[in-house]
Amino acid sequence: MKNTAIYILSILFITLLSSCEDIVQLESPKSNNYLVVEATLTNLAGPQKIMLSKSQAYFDNTVSPKISGAEVKVRDNMGQEYVFVEQKDQAGTYVWQPKAATDILGKMGMTYQLSINWSNELFTASATMRRVPTIDSLLYQFDEASGRQRGDNKPKEGYDAQFFAKDFLGLGDCYRVKTYKNGKLYNDPSNISVIYDGAFQQGAASDGLTFNLPIRRSISPELYLENDLIKVELYSISQDQFNFYSQARLELNNAGLFSRPAANIPTNIQNLNANSSLQGAGWFGVSAVSVFETKVDPKLARKGLK
Repeated sequence: MKNTAIYILSILFITLLSSCEDIVQLESPKSNNYLVVEATLTNLAGPQKIMLSKSQAYFDNTVSPKISGAEVKVRDNMGQEYVFVEQKDQAGTYVWQPKAATDILGKMGMTYQLSINWSNELFTASATMRRVPTIDSLLYQFDEASGRQRGDNKPKEGYDAQFFAKDFLGLGDCYRVKTYKNGKLYNDPSNISVIYDGAFQQGAASDGLTFNLPIRRSISPELYLENDLIKVELYSISQDQFNFYSQARLELNNAGLFSRPAANIPTNIQNLNANSSLQGAGWFGVSAVSVFETKVDPKLARKGLK
C-alpha cells in the first residue's frame, strides 16, 4: 500500500511539473556596437588573413554583417609594415599577399601591432609570436568508438589517433590544437582544444612534460578509417589568448537546463576613442605553428597505445 501511495504521488508530481511548463520569450537588447576581429597570423608561408564583422543581437542567427572599406595594417617592432587588402569577392576579408614564396610575415619573438581605421574610428591590438614545440609523431591503433566518439554517421570501429609533443621547460607556455580530417577542420565548439604547459589547465604540474593523454587523444573526436588523411597543427598562443579561447568555449557550449548566465568574452581589440559607442571584440593573435600529417595505413597501426 505504501509503495502504491508513493507511485501515485510521483505521477501527480510529474504531472504538476509538466502543467507548469510555459514558454517565455525574453527580449534582449540589440547589439551593433562591436567591431569583431578574427585574426591569427602565423609563420607559415603564404597569404595571411584578417576578418572584420559587426556584432549581432544575442538571438540573431543570421550571418553577421561584414565590415567593408576599412584600412587594415600590421607593423612589427622592427618597423616593417604589412598592408591587408580587402578581397573584392569577400566583403570583410582582408589579405596580405607575400611578394615572393620566401616571404613570411610571422617571426619568433617579434611583436606585431594591428591597426584598423574604419568609420573615423581607430582600433588597435598587439601580440607577440611565442615558441611552439615540434610535433614528434602521430600514432594510431584500431579500436571501437568510445562514448565521446559515437554519433550519427560516425564510424563504430576504426583508428584512434594521438599526437606526441613535449612542452618547453618554463611555466606559462600555451598552445592551441587544430585537427583536420581529409582537409576539413574539426570546427565545432567542442573541438576547441587549448593547452597550458602540458595539460588543459594551469596548475596541473605538467611543465616541461610530454602532453598528457587527453590532449594527445583530442585529435580523435571520431575514429578514422583506412586512407584518411590526418593533419594536426599546434599553435603557440599567449596566456591571455588561452583565456580568450577557454571562455569562448564555455560560452559556445553554454546551453541546456543548467546553463550559466552568459558572460562577455575577453578581447585585446581596443578603440583608441574610449568614448565611442563602437568598441572592439574578438582577438588578434600571432602564432608559430608546428604541423604534422599522415595517412592512415592499417599496416602501421600500433597496439596498446597509452
